[in-house]
Amino acid sequence: MLNLAVLPFMPIVGAMTANLSQLIRGENTRKISVGLKTFITACAAFASVWFLLLVTAIYTGGDTNTAAGVEVLALFVAGLAVFSIFKLDRFIGERTQVWL
Repeated sequence: MLNLAVLPFMPIVGAMTANLSQLIRGENTRKISVGLKTFITACAAFASVWFLLLVTAIYTGGDTNTAAGVEVLALFVAGLAVFSIFKLDRFIGERTQVWL
């Protein structure tokens, strides 16, 4: 079973990943320039948060470690899909998008 403390964070991390990828690839409607320091910091923070949430979910899963890892990945992909399909970047401003 998945740790309930991790449950709400995985879709949020997925949505933040979709935001970061749209921002870096320039797929958003606004033309926002992102500096190299901002990009490196965002990538490092994302990788750290993703790894910590995955380890937390698997470690606290008990006997169902593999199932917890699969649930985490499914929630992550769900957040990615919702952000991309419903174009949620239109609801956030330029500064907020860079900050996220």
